[in-house]
Amino acid sequence: MECQRLLQIMAGVESRRVVVLGDFFLDKYLDIDRSLAETSLETGLEAHQVVRVRTSPGGAGNVAANLRALRVGVEALTVIGDDGEGYELLRELHARAIGTDSLLRAPERFTPTYTKPMLREVDGRIHELSRLDIKNRAP
Repeated sequence: MECQRLLQIMAGVESRRVVVLGDFFLDKYLDIDRSLAETSLETGLEAHQVVRVRTSPGGAGNVAANLRALRVGVEALTVIGDDGEGYELLRELHARAIGTDSLLRAPERFTPTYTKPMLREVDGRIHELSRLDIKNRAP
């Protein structure tokens, strides 16, 4: 694509409004500091110490957030749970000015969530531990 054509397309993008239909996930990052690790009295296992929690829209929510970053008007069309993760996802969507009037909250559903523990080693290296997924298994 030529640069001029791209500029023409982008010039009109702010006047567009789209509906994003899909699975809106909450991406939740748990920043863990290994230097603060403790041993659990109950299990004897290492108890990771979370020092920061970061959240953002994932799945179709990531598509919606990227469109908003381009200043496209976006409405979310999805079903999420009536739970804490749903509250956090709504907060993140509202912070990005993504419309939620078409979003349904269902108490019998989970809000799909990818929880990503990010372990910072004593030497400063950071790596992701096994992810914890919350998904709806029923249609």
